[in-house]
Amino acid sequence: MRIRKLFTGTIAAALLTTLAACGAGGEADAGATADPSQPLRVIADVVPHAELIKEAESLGLLGDTEIELTENSGQIDQNQLVNEGDLDANFFQHVPYLDDWNANHTDSDLVPVATVHVEPLGLYSRKVTSLADVPQDATVAIPEDPTNQARALFLLEDAGLLTLDVNREDPDLDYSQVSDANVAENPKNITFVKIDRPQLAASLDDPQVTLSIVNGNYALEAGLVPADDALVLEEAEGNPYANVLVVKETLADDPRVQALADALESPELAQFIIENYQGSVLPVNG
Repeated sequence: MRIRKLFTGTIAAALLTTLAACGAGGEADAGATADPSQPLRVIADVVPHAELIKEAESLGLLGDTEIELTENSGQIDQNQLVNEGDLDANFFQHVPYLDDWNANHTDSDLVPVATVHVEPLGLYSRKVTSLADVPQDATVAIPEDPTNQARALFLLEDAGLLTLDVNREDPDLDYSQVSDANVAENPKNITFVKIDRPQLAASLDDPQVTLSIVNGNYALEAGLVPADDALVLEEAEGNPYANVLVVKETLADDPRVQALADALESPELAQFIIENYQGSVLPVNG
């Protein structure tokens, strides 16, 4: 039987902090050498990540592999849980985010094992209905974490609202070092407020916030349709922010991991994404 749990808010933090504490002390460390006959323990954001895993199961793409799925809609460090061995895999992030996390955690050996989809970052507002209506001295909510902050600033540059002093095409550019300090031209005199990604959709209702840049999965969870509701949306072609399935390097060749990776990268799941998310989630395979 596959077990699914939904963790949110304060309860989630308490439960998963307890798990992480166990990881530092003994039994949970066995997660890195888990028994292949046991279910693969995966944590994933609810939309669309957990939905995609469930669909892979429904389509029979996992064969005999069992998944113990924890659905997360709270502010949990999923990488820490996997790195400590409390869980075996996570599915919520793109490669620049993972690279930045690994760079800041010297004991990490997390690696991507499947590249699945892109969730275009979007600029949203409940105060204005077009880019032309963006007022002087607007306040824009952007992601607090460095890699998504850079991504948001590039989107604002694409929207014509500002100009940055860095070249995103530079192969040596460190996205984690790009911030609002790199804004070279700001004709609207935009002020930035930095917010945790899960709270960005809620900031749309803040009377002090003119526009918010929201990650695709959180936009979907909030009932937004990025393809219809965003004032500007990231392009998918050449987008470096494809979401990946992540495990410890010691588990990369585990047959359960390979089964889930193959399912998530399958043409069948790519077709499901196309048919069910109407451009709000885009497959990178098939």
